[in-house]
Amino acid sequence: MLTTSRSLPFSLIAIAGIYTLWPDERRNKYDTRTGLAKIDFVGNLLLVIASILLIFSIQEGASFVWKWSSPIIIWSMVISGVCWFLLCVWETYLFYESSQRVEPIFPLRLAVGRVYLASFVVTLFTGFIYIALVIKIPERLQINHGDNALDAGVHLLPMLGSCALGSFLGGALSKKQNLTSQTLIVGCALQLLGIGLVYNVTQHNSSIGPLLGFSAIYGLGVGLCFAASTIIAAIEARHDDLAAAQGAVAQARVFGGALGLAICTVIFNDKLQKRLGPGSGSNISGDLLDQIHRSPLIALTQDPGLLDKIREVYLDSFGTQMVTMTAVAGLSLVVSVMTYRSKPSPVTDAMAYHKELASRPNDTELESTSSIRSLIR
Repeated sequence: MLTTSRSLPFSLIAIAGIYTLWPDERRNKYDTRTGLAKIDFVGNLLLVIASILLIFSIQEGASFVWKWSSPIIIWSMVISGVCWFLLCVWETYLFYESSQRVEPIFPLRLAVGRVYLASFVVTLFTGFIYIALVIKIPERLQINHGDNALDAGVHLLPMLGSCALGSFLGGALSKKQNLTSQTLIVGCALQLLGIGLVYNVTQHNSSIGPLLGFSAIYGLGVGLCFAASTIIAAIEARHDDLAAAQGAVAQARVFGGALGLAICTVIFNDKLQKRLGPGSGSNISGDLLDQIHRSPLIALTQDPGLLDKIREVYLDSFGTQMVTMTAVAGLSLVVSVMTYRSKPSPVTDAMAYHKELASRPNDTELESTSSIRSLIR
């Protein structure tokens, strides 16, 4: 709540700045009423409810805030499932009902496009692993190596830096020829290699150096995938669907990360409950166990004997988490192959196409080619 209250003023400043500095020639193409009429409020609401309740139910159930059999968890999952179903029905209705002026939050045309849908799924899987590692690697360094919070965060720099490098290379590789599919496949392969090496070194080597090096390999693959997926969305989407296509890819990355963190929480707390919970012979109090369920770093405040027990459980669960991430990375590599085209459209042609349509007087779509242009410079 404190973080949210601090972020809100800056968000309002950003919104005001965008509104004030938005070019007049773009602003004057449509009035506020017309713009609002095109927003898919129903689709947005259903997507928000479905996403939040799904992650909420998994996270809170895994943290033992409520039992899995509690009405809150059950009803959250049920309502989430119903909202996902209604979202599909609503978007299908908008697709077939041509008289509707509403622009779908996720057009059905995107869902039936093989290349776009495959890149969307790859982005979801990439976010699943990437966001989880951003949390789990510093957490492991603090619990197992005794790093403080600052040092643990600094040790993420190799992975984050290589991710930025991969994002640059992903665009540069397709500057003259469309190699987005090949870039995506190579990126997924590097992710699988990197995460597999990270798993191996964490099981057989306690030094930090190899962990940082292998995480950099993984980060390079992540950057390549993020860049390639962004470009693929621009190439494969119709101009009317461009904003929705780009937004869906960005949302998939975040949603995948939230889902990955929730699954990692399930794995850790399940092992903790079995080995140190009631009936295990452990002398850990219920209150302390609840605190550890919410944050394993609570173990650092305990006496050395208890810390060793918790560390043993944590390292065991970390291995299982890495196996899960490796499996997801392998699945992502398989899906990435589905983006291959023997004769893909040039990236520059797609940019010119979107730019031409964006300049038409009656066009109301946001011009998104600037972000694509920055990727391929």
